[in-house]
Amino acid sequence: MDRKKLSGAGYRLKAKEKARQIADVVVKTENIKQFFSVSTSNSGASVTTDSTVLDNSNDGENILLEANNDNILVNVDQFKAPRYCSANFFYTVLINGERIQRNYLAYSQSTGAIFCIPCKLFGANSAFATSGFSDWKRASNRIASHEQSPVHKSNTLTLKNRGTLTNRIDSGLLDQINDEVNYWKNVLKRVVVVVKTLAIRGLAFRGNSEKIGCPHNGNFLMSMELIAQFDPFLASHISKYANKGKGSTSYLSFHTYEQFITLMSDKVLENILKEVQTAKYFSIIVDSTPDISHTDQLSLVIRYVFDGYPKERFMCFLENTGHKSEQLADSVLTTLALYNIDLANLRGQSYDNASNMSGAYSGLQARIKEVNPLAEYSPCAAHSLNLVGSCAANCCDEACHFFELLQAVYCFFTASTQRWAMLNAKVTLKGSARWSAREDACRSLNKNWDLVIGVLKKILDDTSQKPTTRCEAKGLLKKLNRLECALMAVFWGDILEILNKTSKKLQSVSIDLITVVQLYDSTIYYVKSARNRNRFMDYENSAKDLSGLSDYKENEKRKRRRKLPHGETRSNDVTLSGRENFIVMTYFFILDNLLSELQKRKSAYDNLVKKFSFFHNITQHSINEIRRSAKELYEAYPNDLNISLASEVVQLQGYIHSLGTSDNNPQTILELMLWIRSNNFIVLYPYVEIAIRIFLSTASTNCSAERSFSVLKRVKNYLRSTMNQERCSALALLTIESDITSKTDFEEMIILFSDLQSRRKL
Repeated sequence: MDRKKLSGAGYRLKAKEKARQIADVVVKTENIKQFFSVSTSNSGASVTTDSTVLDNSNDGENILLEANNDNILVNVDQFKAPRYCSANFFYTVLINGERIQRNYLAYSQSTGAIFCIPCKLFGANSAFATSGFSDWKRASNRIASHEQSPVHKSNTLTLKNRGTLTNRIDSGLLDQINDEVNYWKNVLKRVVVVVKTLAIRGLAFRGNSEKIGCPHNGNFLMSMELIAQFDPFLASHISKYANKGKGSTSYLSFHTYEQFITLMSDKVLENILKEVQTAKYFSIIVDSTPDISHTDQLSLVIRYVFDGYPKERFMCFLENTGHKSEQLADSVLTTLALYNIDLANLRGQSYDNASNMSGAYSGLQARIKEVNPLAEYSPCAAHSLNLVGSCAANCCDEACHFFELLQAVYCFFTASTQRWAMLNAKVTLKGSARWSAREDACRSLNKNWDLVIGVLKKILDDTSQKPTTRCEAKGLLKKLNRLECALMAVFWGDILEILNKTSKKLQSVSIDLITVVQLYDSTIYYVKSARNRNRFMDYENSAKDLSGLSDYKENEKRKRRRKLPHGETRSNDVTLSGRENFIVMTYFFILDNLLSELQKRKSAYDNLVKKFSFFHNITQHSINEIRRSAKELYEAYPNDLNISLASEVVQLQGYIHSLGTSDNNPQTILELMLWIRSNNFIVLYPYVEIAIRIFLSTASTNCSAERSFSVLKRVKNYLRSTMNQERCSALALLTIESDITSKTDFEEMIILFSDLQSRRKL
């Protein structure tokens, strides 16, 4: 009777059943190791009982077999050599223990034997070259003897020589393959150049069409066409492969440059992370803004010191993280963990003054400090200065009315092209919180005061204008024709110029906390110097020259006489003139508000600066002061610094003193860091360098995060509002960190790209 043929599933089921039966037998069988122990009557040789193969190199070694309390000595020679092809046969072990692979051996499953490939190809009389070797008991000795034979070595050298390109039988085919590889490498080099250029400048890649020759095919294909006009190689490639559709490889489609964007951004991020790991200590800068698609984007920036200079590097944009401090902390900590950045090395954090960021009890900075207490928080110095001016601009009625008037003048003239042409001047006010815009507006108004007044009068007297326009011009003219308004224009023009210059200096990446405190001190000193009547007289004279007016509007008002209750007299009433009223209620009031806010904002940095201030102008401090400050700094960072820090600083001070007075001697902390590194003094003062590195890595502003929002507006504009988050973050990284992007290696990018291709041309 014919045997019934099983299906595939039937054979698999039968195999599983057979394997289960074998496993049951193995489980029930006692382990052979239970019957062996080392005999103590011999030379002290031992057997490793936890090995599946009993192996010992001592001849005549005996093992004591214990069964039913009877002791039997058994010779272990029969257990030494395996009865199968072991993986150890394919390695040779040197005297020093190193293992070298025997790549000339090959195992044949059909014959169950091993062959020597060179001897099989070029001839030999041994079993390794004829029928194959399968005497596993003597395999180790025979293989070792064979590889030392002259015939084997001669055949191996012959195989190596035949393997060179000139001696290979397929050398012509290899030349053709290499020509093909070089061709596509040259194509991809041009693709990489275009991708880098567009990414660095934040330009769009795609257009409405993917066709070569179409005027709407986007910047990438347009750039390739432009290069092809001067590059015969690319022109030939485009004419040969362009517009062939799917299934044809040309490396001109959007799939190619999208992969290069990802590869380049990963490489740039990898370089940044390497620098962070080298620098060790770092600070984080976080800020958020909505993009064009009304999606909240959280910008993460890391500050560290690399090669002696502070660096602030953009890491990524995180979308829809939420505005609660708990959500922000989770997003930041998760991202840092994803990048394998050790939070134990976090030494600073800087955000704006929003409560969810700066809250001392439940804000983001408090939650970060719970993870790492050494992560000192410093509010953004530029944002704090901005709040100082905003508070002063809104502290009194006269200041509020002045900036409202500036905005009204700007809106009045920009609402009509005819009026703007009549003005022929630049009177701008963009926003209410940017000092550059406010300072530009005040300076423009002071410069074009007579022109603005003249144009308003001309519009007022022009009967062809609409009544509403003439009425609006009359109102503006009435407000401008006041000595108080001219005085505010001159005063705010001077104050805003100082604040604007200070704000721009605070936005520098290389700025440190000591410089921040010095800039605040200089601004406080300037405000104090302006709070006197002599300085007010200077402003007043300038305003009179500007406006041509000599009397205050307040003096023209009728004085209200308050009705007195029974028994009260007017003997204690004080009546201020218009000038005195302006000095007391406006001028001094604004300066006092500025002074109070500046001192309050500056106090947030005093405690941070105090620990490191002895490094600034190090030669001007006494030895006792340096030792006391160095001890306090060591106690603040016991895991980073050593008690020998005080001795290092004193020795460093003495060495700088010995150099004499010179312009090359370091004064600021940044100069001291560069001086130590340039003279290779890190070996002499290691803990001084660590302390300075910690200080310089502490962020003082979040301006780098603010600048990343400007790039976000260019990368993700209204024409690219549907861009996904990964691509948006990658393009922003390539644009912001353009100095790293421009140094990207062509060859490395092409190799990485070829590794990702399923159908390779390389």
